[in-house]
Amino acid sequence: MLQFEPFSETLLIKVLPYIRQNRSLCSEFSAGYLYMWNRDTDVRFCQWNETLSISEIIGGQVAFSYPIGADPGGMIDELKAYAYQNRLPLRFFAADEETLEKIRGDERLAQAMWAYERRWSDYIYSAEDALTFKGKRFSGQRNHINRFRKLYGEPHIRFLTDDDRLIVAEFLEAYAEGHRDWRALEKREFEQTKKLFDVRGALGLYAAGLFVDDKLAAFSIGEISGDMLLIHTEKALRKYEGAYPTIYSGFVRLICGTAERMPKYVNREDDSGDEGLRTSKMQYHPTALVHKYLVHVGTPAAKVTRGTVLAEKDIVLTEIRESDKQAYLALNTDLENNRFWGYDYREDPGVDETLTEDTFYGSVLYDMQAGDSVNFAVRNSEDGPMIGETILWNFTSDGSAEIGCRLFPAFHGKGYGSRAFGLTADYAERTLNVRVTARCVHENIRSRRMIAANGFVPVRRDDTYEYFERRTAAGNF
Repeated sequence: MLQFEPFSETLLIKVLPYIRQNRSLCSEFSAGYLYMWNRDTDVRFCQWNETLSISEIIGGQVAFSYPIGADPGGMIDELKAYAYQNRLPLRFFAADEETLEKIRGDERLAQAMWAYERRWSDYIYSAEDALTFKGKRFSGQRNHINRFRKLYGEPHIRFLTDDDRLIVAEFLEAYAEGHRDWRALEKREFEQTKKLFDVRGALGLYAAGLFVDDKLAAFSIGEISGDMLLIHTEKALRKYEGAYPTIYSGFVRLICGTAERMPKYVNREDDSGDEGLRTSKMQYHPTALVHKYLVHVGTPAAKVTRGTVLAEKDIVLTEIRESDKQAYLALNTDLENNRFWGYDYREDPGVDETLTEDTFYGSVLYDMQAGDSVNFAVRNSEDGPMIGETILWNFTSDGSAEIGCRLFPAFHGKGYGSRAFGLTADYAERTLNVRVTARCVHENIRSRRMIAANGFVPVRRDDTYEYFERRTAAGNF
């Protein structure tokens, strides 16, 4: 069976030859990206028959990279067996258009669903454009660089070495002083940037700085991957006008003068959903956006008919509608109610600090499009307001799915949850042909009774949850 080893700097260096083979334009398959974000996604590596696959935790479940190396086809078979034996879903992360087509064309990877989130799409630019900013559309960038020249003289840009550690540390301290209002994701990126400079040599990365009177005004770190320069971080002090386009163009120029082969493209990574950053990146006129698909193979969600309605007397389950946005936001952000569901939106890496009525509605649409879940709004009538939600998710390769149910507190204790839970479990077994499991936190007595009332029995427990499986009519699981 395959073995996935936890991330370490030593292991990352060991698998670099595979990563350098990859020709995807996605930033996920680069040394700098894997180093910076390994803790957020629990990066692990598996080497088999001169082939590499990377596993990460995406949306609370494991996902794999499409294999890189000598025998990707053979490793696909191994990944299928690994997922089945470990009761995992078979999912692939960061699949670009070419990889998506490979998956769709592979008969072994049938019944697949996929989706991408625009906020994680990488921006690809022409390296030649970055060198000169020729043409009317780049007049803004040229004006900013000319402004920099007028104020501070001809730009002095050079590669940074270990002798510059103190200069870089002072720069980053000054940068942090001017960015006290950053988001949690920006803060994590900044903390990893400080570490990335120290390991750049071991990982084959380049760092360059823009200097004004021997003071570091801006700096950037990137790496070469095939025909592409991938820029992992780019920072400038606000007091230096025009520093950003100046360091960007200058860094590309340095790389082009040093690399054995001039890169054709520059990848400046995603905008993470930040509107200001998105506007800025679009102003540099990308030649392409690389959408990164999450692909779920063999998902029972592919059997779901759009507009499905399940009903029993005054309990009706429908799709979650656009008109439910406000109610769904309230349902997800009720900390006390969700405590019994084992969910805290503040700890959800997919949720930004700036909540809107689209935050959770957009997430549930994405999860359903990717085949990761089947969500129903609970109502008292088909046209009535949303009073809660049931969900089927964690679809494993061996044919099981987990079921959950939560209602607004005003509807607790009236039997609605138990009937909605039962309707969803029956649908999962009869229509989706999956075995259903459930869990609840130990202190949630009401949920435990609801689960037991629908034919589930406890099978194990840990420090947080008690786990259940449903008996069939024959008394078996």
